[in-house]
Amino acid sequence: MANLIDANFIRNLKSGTLVNFDTHLAGICIDSRKVEKGTLFVALKGDNVDGHLFVKDALNKGAALCLVSEKWAKENNINSNPFWIVKSPEKTLQLMAAEWRNQFDLPILAITGTNGKTTTRAMIEAILKTKFNLHSTTGNLNNQLGLPLTLLKLNKNHNFSLIEMGTNHFGEIKFLCELAEPSAGLITNIGYGHIEFFDTLDGVSKAKEELFLSIPRNGISFVNMDDPFIREMTIPDNKVSYGFNSTKADVYGKIISYTDECYPLLEINNKLKIQLKIPGEVTALNALAAISVGLHYRIPDFIIKETLENFTAVKQRFVISNIGTCKIIDDTYNANPDSTITALNTLSLMKVQGRRIFVFGDMLELGKSAEEVHAKVGKSAVELGIDIFYAFGPLSIVSIKEAKYKGMKHAFHFTDKTELINALKYEVNSSDTLLVKGSRGTHMEEIIKGIRN
Repeated sequence: MANLIDANFIRNLKSGTLVNFDTHLAGICIDSRKVEKGTLFVALKGDNVDGHLFVKDALNKGAALCLVSEKWAKENNINSNPFWIVKSPEKTLQLMAAEWRNQFDLPILAITGTNGKTTTRAMIEAILKTKFNLHSTTGNLNNQLGLPLTLLKLNKNHNFSLIEMGTNHFGEIKFLCELAEPSAGLITNIGYGHIEFFDTLDGVSKAKEELFLSIPRNGISFVNMDDPFIREMTIPDNKVSYGFNSTKADVYGKIISYTDECYPLLEINNKLKIQLKIPGEVTALNALAAISVGLHYRIPDFIIKETLENFTAVKQRFVISNIGTCKIIDDTYNANPDSTITALNTLSLMKVQGRRIFVFGDMLELGKSAEEVHAKVGKSAVELGIDIFYAFGPLSIVSIKEAKYKGMKHAFHFTDKTELINALKYEVNSSDTLLVKGSRGTHMEEIIKGIRN
C-alpha cells in the first residue's frame, strides 16, 4: 500500500476537506496505540471510547494524517497539523476501502458462517498461497471496520484475495459484499452464534445467505451439502458442492479413521487420502471445504495433501499442549452451543489416560435461548462422558445444574476465576485431559494462564 494511497487518491474521493497533507500513507490504523510513522489514524467514535481523544497521541507517534469528524474539528484547534475532516470517519473509511478495491481486477473469495470461518480460511490460505500471491484477512478484521482495513492492504502484487466476513445483524454481509465485491463465496455452516440478533436459526441462515445472493452470475459458490440450511439457500448456478453425506457432491469426503488424538484420516473422491494433524469431525469438514476451493482453483492434489497434512491448529481453536504430562486443550477463542458440543464430542473421542475435565465459560449473544442451550451443554457433558465439569459465569450455572440433574457428581460452579484456578490446580493430575472453552467476552484463556503459573 505504501506510496499508493496518497493525497490525490483522497481528494478524488470527494469526501470532506483535506488540510496540510500532500504526500502518501504508509498504513492505516484505528487504534492509536498501534500508530506508526506515516500512517493514517482514523478517529472512530465507539460505544465506550471516542478515538478523537487520542488524535494528539497519534500525531505525536508520527501519524501522517488524522481522519476526524467535522464536529471535532470545529471544537478543536487544527493549527498546521494534517487532517482529513469529514462528516463520518467510519463511512469515509468504508468509502476509501471500496474505491481502493475497485482498482484491482482479481478473484476475491469471501467466507462466512457460524463456526469454523477462521480455521477454514487459514486452511484455504495455506493451499492457495502455494500458487497465488495471496491477500488475506488477518486476525479478526472481518466486520464493518475490520474488512475495510483488510481491503486497504491490497496491492498491485496480489493476484488473489481471501476475505473473512462476520456478522451479527441482518444486512451486514450484504454491505460487506458491496465493499469487497467478491467473485466467490463459501458459507461454512449455520448455527447458534449471535442468535440473539437473528431470533432463530432461519434468521441466521437468511443473514448468511446474503453472501451467496451477492455473488455475480459468473461467480462461484462453494456449498456445504451437509448443512440442511445451506442446502435450502438460493445459490447461483455456478457452484462447487462438498460434503461427507452426499455421494453426489462434487467433492465427496469420507472419514476413514481417527488417531488416538482424534486426528481424522480423510479420503477424497475415493482416491486422495489426507491425514490431518488437528482433531475432530468438524475440522474434517473445514478441510473438505478447503480442498474444494483448492481443487477448483487447480491446485494439484499432492500439494493440497502436503499442505493440509502439515497444517496445525489456529491460535485458541482446539490447540493441544502439555503441562507436564497433563494435556490442555485451548478452545477459548469463542463459544456457542454448536461449537461447544462439537468440542465436547471431540474430547469424548480422544483416547486419554486419565479423566476428561471440562472448564466452561458463559456463551454470550444467545438471547432468549440462552438458558435452554446452556442446559443442553450440561446434558451433553454427561452424555459424552465428561468426568469433571467446572463452570464460570452467571449463565453457565444452568449447565452445572443440568449436569447434576443428569447424574454427574463432579460438577461445580464458580463466580471467581481465582477460586476456579486454585480448584483446578488441586484437582488435576498428570494423566488428565483438560478442555477450556467459553465466549470471547469471558476471557477463559485466563484460566489456562493461571494453571500454567
